[in-house]
Amino acid sequence: MNKQVTATRIAPLAAAIAVTLLAANAAWAQQAPQAEQVSSTQAAAPAQDEVTELDQVIVLGVRGAQTQAIGTKHDAAQILDSISAEDIGKLPDVTIADSLQRVTGVQIRRSAGEGAQINIRGMPQVQTTMNGELFLSAGGGDQYGQPNLGTAQPDFVDVPPTLFSGVDVIKSQTAADLEGGISGTVSFRTRRPFDLPAGWTFSGQAEGSYGDRSEEWNQLYSGLMSYRDERWGALLTVSYSEATLENKRPSVWSNGAQKSCEGNVGFDFNGDGAIGCNFDSANKPRDYFYNWVATELENRISERERAGINGAFQFNVNDSLTLVGDVAYTKMDNTDKSVAAQLHSGWATDQLQPGSVVDGNGVLEYGVFHYNRFQAHSFAAPSTSKSLNTNLELRFDNGGPLHGTLRWVHGDSSRDYDEARADSLVSRGNMITLPDGTTQWANANGLEAVDAAIDFRGEFPQLTMLTDVSNPQNWQLMSTWAQGNKMDAGLDAYRADATWEFMDDSVLKSVQFGARYGERDFEYDAYRYLSPVSPGPCSDPNLALYYFKDPMVTDACTGNAEARILPYTSVPGYWTYFNNFDPVKINGLGANGLPAVNPDVMEDPVAYLNSLYPGNVAYTNAPESYKVEEETLSGYFLANLEGRTGSNGIPWYANLGVRIVQTQTYIDQYQIDGSVFIGSHSWNGVNPAQGVNRIEKTRTDILPALNLSFDLSDEQKLRFGYNKAVARQSLPDLGRGMVSFYAVNGTPPRNPDLPADAALFLSGRSGNPDLEPYEANYYNGSWEWYFADAALFNVGVFLIDVKNSPASVTQVEPIPDADGVVRAGGPVERIVNGGPGTIKGFEVGYQQAFDFLPGWLSGFGANLNYTYSDADTTGEDIDGNTLPVGDNSKHQYNAILWYQKDKLQARLAYNWRSERFAQMNTAAWGDQLAIWNEDVGYLDASVSYDITQNFTVYVQGTNLTDEHEKRYAQWSNHYYDQSIFDRRYYVGVRVRF
Repeated sequence: MNKQVTATRIAPLAAAIAVTLLAANAAWAQQAPQAEQVSSTQAAAPAQDEVTELDQVIVLGVRGAQTQAIGTKHDAAQILDSISAEDIGKLPDVTIADSLQRVTGVQIRRSAGEGAQINIRGMPQVQTTMNGELFLSAGGGDQYGQPNLGTAQPDFVDVPPTLFSGVDVIKSQTAADLEGGISGTVSFRTRRPFDLPAGWTFSGQAEGSYGDRSEEWNQLYSGLMSYRDERWGALLTVSYSEATLENKRPSVWSNGAQKSCEGNVGFDFNGDGAIGCNFDSANKPRDYFYNWVATELENRISERERAGINGAFQFNVNDSLTLVGDVAYTKMDNTDKSVAAQLHSGWATDQLQPGSVVDGNGVLEYGVFHYNRFQAHSFAAPSTSKSLNTNLELRFDNGGPLHGTLRWVHGDSSRDYDEARADSLVSRGNMITLPDGTTQWANANGLEAVDAAIDFRGEFPQLTMLTDVSNPQNWQLMSTWAQGNKMDAGLDAYRADATWEFMDDSVLKSVQFGARYGERDFEYDAYRYLSPVSPGPCSDPNLALYYFKDPMVTDACTGNAEARILPYTSVPGYWTYFNNFDPVKINGLGANGLPAVNPDVMEDPVAYLNSLYPGNVAYTNAPESYKVEEETLSGYFLANLEGRTGSNGIPWYANLGVRIVQTQTYIDQYQIDGSVFIGSHSWNGVNPAQGVNRIEKTRTDILPALNLSFDLSDEQKLRFGYNKAVARQSLPDLGRGMVSFYAVNGTPPRNPDLPADAALFLSGRSGNPDLEPYEANYYNGSWEWYFADAALFNVGVFLIDVKNSPASVTQVEPIPDADGVVRAGGPVERIVNGGPGTIKGFEVGYQQAFDFLPGWLSGFGANLNYTYSDADTTGEDIDGNTLPVGDNSKHQYNAILWYQKDKLQARLAYNWRSERFAQMNTAAWGDQLAIWNEDVGYLDASVSYDITQNFTVYVQGTNLTDEHEKRYAQWSNHYYDQSIFDRRYYVGVRVRF
């Protein structure tokens, strides 16, 4: 896309930084000599001295944050890892997910280069809590983003990291912990006023960031204000940020794949001396190649605006009662815009030309094509995500043996998503009949064919246009449409927890018990925008409505082409040139670039559509819409035990308990009749609901848990953990009905017996209301050696024995085409309960502050860890290879080198994960092609300097090695897609007093 630097965005940020620096200089000139900061000159001090009060503000730094995180791990009653803020409102990385990837066993997925979704030890079924109770986020901003209530894998892309003081990753559950995660729980910790010194506390941050591909400056502001005395305290944290992120996304998969044989193209490409047409995958070298329908070279820009507010209140009612209140609000406005050059086969099988290179597996490495369809695909998708989480808690502790809490937690989240799309053609399309009865090519000035060569053998695809497609006189806005969805989620939980402590010297030290009632609901409404295009007369007014506004659609009422003919010359304000596809190369586009509809025009999808086709209204598409409600009643009992293995033996500690959970689930699926639709055709409109099928399910789970630890010495701990875990399914897998996708027959036709505009079944996907939840027996072991202050060496082992792991199964089914006649059918993806599986592995971690070194070298420290996670399933690919659990890298390591001395802090962090299985693609006539992500590593760095004890300036860089993520289909030379991200730089100031 064309690049533009917005100067007005830089001005307020520059002013804020300038004012802060002037204030810092003034403060420096007037202050007395400052106290030296902790963990710099006093590196050998005990761990509890690493947090020092400076002018009533707690400052940790990178060393203090490591010390606090190690202390949290040491004191925990279970196996966990922790991340602590380096300063008020400052987690170690740019996003929460980026910080979490530094923890052993945690792997992340990225959204436009930012850390978003996570898994723990190879499994995405991760519970998310805030201050020990459920946390409801609104998820990401793309089409398939779900609030974390709706999917098993949490998504933190909308959550500002400045709102949190730390994060715990719990790997071994106790009976008191909430159920819902298989491999672990991510527990956010927010600051509360009693965590800070008495009196007033203020902190603030102003930051500017720059992406080397987007070439735009962005800004972030955050602030904290807190007051407390002995009786009460209040805290307010606010955050606001803007980000413009570039993500180049070349791909081949968006329109599926076919098999094209040598007989289709008329030459021998496998080198066996014969022109064959055997489609049996067992025959090698294969007579066919995988002919991906649409090769897209996409340039996508994501514009994100985040805001967050966190408030907390604590009040000591009397010596026994404390009232605690929390509220956390987040909002993210996200707009994705892109333009893609799209080489489209039109589902034809005869377009490959001699000179192409195909290997024995049928992989096209270099292709010369004679396309009858070349187009530019434009896309714009605004979305708004919001979440509100509240907590009201009454704590009782009078110093006696009984203490407890009463708690009410409420959460609401929503996301509104719209998207508009437009296909512009330089090729001529199909023959159409105009309202006056004459016939012509749909794009009368279009080219008969487009010749191009695509080369997948380099690091990035390279396209060479052998036909000139840069003349706007040949281009036409052919097809345009819009759709969207709205998601609403809510939760309420009421709970009571109590602890009774025994004052004698018995082994039983205390018991914990509690009860909880929870309600959760999730509603997903998918809709399409329809507008009246047909002039009629129509036997049913609904037949006049169109979803795809396209002159190649034969009108159901008149039999003619009724959508507008829109050559670029008639819509001068709607299109422009695009030439920024680097590092992907497109040769032969000419000086101006690719003519395409400007996605800026589409930023308001409804206004855009109405400007071309007035009267658009959102109609619910019932097969994709659903509602799920859930009620849970749970109780737990937990005994805390303590003793020695003999009269003078090894001290041991244990908690043993059970949690019992009864879950009632209500699933509303909307029933449809395939012959009843709103629109010109069933595929060019929506299927309205003809009724509601309510499915009720009840289950009871008994979840035992045991954690046992031994103090082998003052420095060493040996831990064991076992718990039975259950995790709910992703709600789309439960609630979604059968969703079918169709494609026109095209020219040349896929089916020669049907007209070019016939809609043929392409693919489908369906949910499964009978899907059982994930279940697992989880075993943990850990040896921890706290061999020095701010130092830890640990080794962990784990085994997750999974039952009822849902799996995606795709098979070719005899699904009818749009006219109701069953012909070739196509692949349908369904979710079923797979067989049992096992995830096993080990973790090794080392953290240390090198305070034993002399002089300035004592400021160095390191954090190294490695995770091995092996997880196979019963699935197989086309070559008979057993497939692992999806999104799990068998190997992952982190290497962090940091420095803190006097006023200077620096940190260099590298994260690497090995290749991982992503999904199965069966679009090519059922061939089981396993999609794999290649291994990837990211290098980040930060440097900060304390101008005074109150003012800090810093710079930071992410993705410094300009890494990108690449996927392949089955074989490493079989290109599938890439995500090419920004290298980003940050500069800012922090103030605290």
